[in-house]
Amino acid sequence: MAAQLVELEENFFNCPICLDSFKDPKLLPCLHRYCRGCVKPEVDKSDDKVKCPLCKQECDKPTDGVDGFKTDFHTRNVVEYIQLKKSVAAEEVRKCIGCSNELQVAAFCFKCRGFICRKCHEIHENSGMTRDHKEHILALKDVKDKHLTLEKLGSLKEAPSCSEHPEKLAEICCVDCDNLPICVVCGQYENHKGHTIRGVRELAAEERKKIEHSMKALREQDGNVRGFPAKLAEARKSLEVNITETKARIRSQYNKEVGKLNEKERESVGLLAKHKAEIDRKEREVVADLNRQRERELKTVNDKYDKCVSEAKAKAADERGGKDTAASKTKDMLTKKRSYLENELSDSFSSVDHQGNTNMKTFGELSDQSTHRIQRYDNFVAVVTSVLASRDHWTDVSCLPDMNVSSKQLIEDAKKEFPEIAALSKVTTKAITPVFAPKANPSPIINRDDFKSDADYEKYVKEHLRIGMTLRCRKANQGVQEGDTGKVIEFDWWNNLNPICQWQRLGGTLVVSYSDVEIVDQGIRVGSKVRLQRSAVNPSRDQEGGNPRSVGRVTATDGKNCTVVFPTKKQWKGLLSDVEQVLLLRRSAFQDDSSYSAYVRDTIGVGMAVRCYKDDGMAKVGDIGTVTMIDDSDPGQLRIEVKWQRRGEAHWVKHSSLEILGLRLLSESLIAAGATYTLLDEDVPGLCYSLKLSCHRDTSQLLQIKATI
Repeated sequence: MAAQLVELEENFFNCPICLDSFKDPKLLPCLHRYCRGCVKPEVDKSDDKVKCPLCKQECDKPTDGVDGFKTDFHTRNVVEYIQLKKSVAAEEVRKCIGCSNELQVAAFCFKCRGFICRKCHEIHENSGMTRDHKEHILALKDVKDKHLTLEKLGSLKEAPSCSEHPEKLAEICCVDCDNLPICVVCGQYENHKGHTIRGVRELAAEERKKIEHSMKALREQDGNVRGFPAKLAEARKSLEVNITETKARIRSQYNKEVGKLNEKERESVGLLAKHKAEIDRKEREVVADLNRQRERELKTVNDKYDKCVSEAKAKAADERGGKDTAASKTKDMLTKKRSYLENELSDSFSSVDHQGNTNMKTFGELSDQSTHRIQRYDNFVAVVTSVLASRDHWTDVSCLPDMNVSSKQLIEDAKKEFPEIAALSKVTTKAITPVFAPKANPSPIINRDDFKSDADYEKYVKEHLRIGMTLRCRKANQGVQEGDTGKVIEFDWWNNLNPICQWQRLGGTLVVSYSDVEIVDQGIRVGSKVRLQRSAVNPSRDQEGGNPRSVGRVTATDGKNCTVVFPTKKQWKGLLSDVEQVLLLRRSAFQDDSSYSAYVRDTIGVGMAVRCYKDDGMAKVGDIGTVTMIDDSDPGQLRIEVKWQRRGEAHWVKHSSLEILGLRLLSESLIAAGATYTLLDEDVPGLCYSLKLSCHRDTSQLLQIKATI
């Protein structure tokens, strides 16, 4: 469909920079046009790439600067027509090329390149000398015709001059010289001899066929290009909804955990009141019994019973103080957990906000890209439509090859689907960590039922009991009820070295006899290898102990607290209940590689010494090194970073390629069901382990462990 000039001249042939009619228009590869003087500063300040001020598309900077870009002759001719049209329509006073007088113009002859007055206009069209000029005259009636098309305007112009002989009109095109208009003499005898020469009509038809094919392919992508902003808006809306829902879910988890803390606090307060009531009841009963005994006995023993009453009251006061202290510690623990929970909530919200802001910024960038893409699309369609509407062969061969080249990149850009917008509409964050994680089961120990007599078991307890171990009362003893459990805090040197324990039900300390207790937990001692439990209260973030994969050695313990040194020589101090013991076994202790690989996966930690027992990348069999980092993103196959001693470099290997050092079997035979073996800790001289194992189909499970020094 022919484009009408009245539709294009006001909004299409003005420079986007100066907003005035084009002056010497230069055409960029993206088909946007600018005045030479307007775009020159942008080109001069660029290094290797020139960025289009409108669509931001980059292109290579020509070696000769702004003059290296093509001059848009089609646009220049149309602008020239617009200026001529205004002059003719206004009937300006100009010098007539016929009579040489300054008169009102009535037409413009493109062949003579001059204005004509009304009188000379008729002579110019009918004279025998200028009769062939009639097809090239722009008259006042043509200017007033609102349906004047680019095709008709193209028919007014003459063919361009030969590039080598300006006095001659071009008749053919040199394809090798970028469709340069030349005369026949140049093509056959001079500079273009031997080049590919084509007729302008044939070459124009071929270029039109190419651009029409490109326009068809581009129009097929019209829906994709114009529909992308709607997709982007929908994804942005989805992101906002997901942010709101994620915050609501985290807030719900937070409220749930706070509720648990409040319930635990109420239970603690109730338990404290219950214990105090029980102590008061016992106190009343003891005082009443003593008063009745005092009344029945002689006056001479009154002093003795008065003393007993005082001791009973003092003991009750001590017990109340102990309960107050325990309740205060519980409250401090709950306060720390609540603070840790609030920090975790704040971190989760910050993570969600950060992801949301980042994704929103990316949406903004994609929106800018989409706007630039639509501008380039609309500009390309408008430019090509304008050129095709002119139906001027010389314009076709000059402009359409560059437009065909530009259309390829534009078609590729139009096909882009941007699948990443689906991922940008989502936010992820970790769930709130439960404040009361389930505690791991204690390591099995040697039971009393494994001994033939009570005497043998009592002897075993005397030999192996250590500070920090947990005991159970087998029968009531001096106020300790049967079944009550307590932790050994010291030994009574004045009473046959019987253990002094902190009893749970009693709520205080009391010495018991070896014959009245049994061991339920071996405890942790100096030299033991341990790692921090995940349930530990708010571990320090700047200490290596905060990493649950880091393994250290206990350097000091008082039965309640301990000090652990980790591989980086950093110390961690805390409760014994916050650490768990790590037992290291050699590969030779397992019947097959799969069993040992599973053991390494569950046991390996930062700081452990390891040996490579099968080639894995840069690591070779026999290499020894230290674990520096663990990637457990795939629980089935850990990736371990090891710093190797031989090369002094760190490399990543699979956990199934490693053997843990530190303990070795004194017996070289494979472990059998029911057999007992001794293992030596190479890092702690004098510390060994005796193990009793039971074998299953494909694994060996440690059933009984005892430690002696």
